[in-house]
Amino acid sequence: MPRHLEKRRRQWYAHLNIPKDLRSTIGRRRFLKSLGTESLSVAEVKVLPLIIEWKKQIAIARGTDVGTDDELLATITKVRQDAQRLKGQGTSDEVIQMIHEDIAYTRSWDEDRGEFVTNDGALADAVSIVHGSSLLLREHIEEYLASRDVAPKTTDMQRRDIKLFSERFKYAHDATNHKVRDWMNVTLGGEQKLSAGTRRRMLSAARGYWDYLEQHKGLRLEPPFYKVLPPKPKKKTKAMIDAQRKAFRAADFHKLLSGCHDESLKDLMSLAAYTGCRIEELCSLKLENVSDDRFEIVDAKSEAGWRTIPIHHQVSQTVARLVATSTDGYLISGLTFNKYGNRSNAIGKRFGRLKAELGYGDEYVFHSFRRGFATQLENANLSKTISARLMGHEVEGQTFGNYSEGLALKGLREAINHVDWSLR
Repeated sequence: MPRHLEKRRRQWYAHLNIPKDLRSTIGRRRFLKSLGTESLSVAEVKVLPLIIEWKKQIAIARGTDVGTDDELLATITKVRQDAQRLKGQGTSDEVIQMIHEDIAYTRSWDEDRGEFVTNDGALADAVSIVHGSSLLLREHIEEYLASRDVAPKTTDMQRRDIKLFSERFKYAHDATNHKVRDWMNVTLGGEQKLSAGTRRRMLSAARGYWDYLEQHKGLRLEPPFYKVLPPKPKKKTKAMIDAQRKAFRAADFHKLLSGCHDESLKDLMSLAAYTGCRIEELCSLKLENVSDDRFEIVDAKSEAGWRTIPIHHQVSQTVARLVATSTDGYLISGLTFNKYGNRSNAIGKRFGRLKAELGYGDEYVFHSFRRGFATQLENANLSKTISARLMGHEVEGQTFGNYSEGLALKGLREAINHVDWSLR
């Protein structure tokens, strides 16, 4: 049985046992909730946010979730902890709310302002949030990100975007359509000069977080994102076409090799040209996946990218040398990992400096070797299926896409030998 899941009357339920010493405080032995589905795959997706929330409640009851330098969040945690204590004593939700509001909204006369004011603003805000009157946008960010199965780099980017959104709009009710539109277009677009693409990415992150709050935190406000940004242009302008990434040709390949004094980068460029691999596929390629006549790509961008690539005769000596001199078990030896676990970051920047020094603009990137590889395959009149197998793309169609286990190495070698970067 999958963890935290059990089936009752054909429906999947999420469950989590509560530690014995906290059962009297929380008022139950375990958490249990129907996921409203008979599908295991759907249940496995829906269970994670619930488990995260329940574990947070356990942490609050134990008093281990209070440590924060955010006064409001710390106060919210204390109010939730006190609510759990009272509920464990048998106090109803309505009475708990009344007790908290009586404490929070105690007022005193302010001589300077000439009016009655709340003694503890953070406590009043916390009570309002805990008992459902307001939803603090920054409270559930980490919980939301933990529920998503995305790359660490994507998580960091979404965290930055959502935090900016929650800094601009403290509560969910602050984020009206008009205000979000002004923030996106006037502040971010006009004043901060952020591109339309960047703003679309930020809006997408905020929209995903809002959806999570609707599904798991009881948010019932109208989403404020409708027609916030103008639609993408349907027709590409000449400037957009000119800015598209371009493929390297044979002359470019030799120019880059001649201008490069970095031997590791030279080897990497040669391998990219004759394999069509992405930069991280090559940088993460281990010796255990290199044979005398082939590479096995097993750390690709997608499942289709897991593939066999024959070693082109033009780089066979280079591969043999790299295998013999490797000091760390990788074909491209000596590279370091960045915080996202990628080995291509630093050498990719070195390539960026090289191509800029040689006069190549933004339309040329390391991926331009892969474009050049694909261009040569097309000009050799190879079938789309063969090219897709070498490139690591999805093979279309029921027959080859779903049933075939792939082209034999002999056929792949014949195909890849059409790639030729020599000057004629």
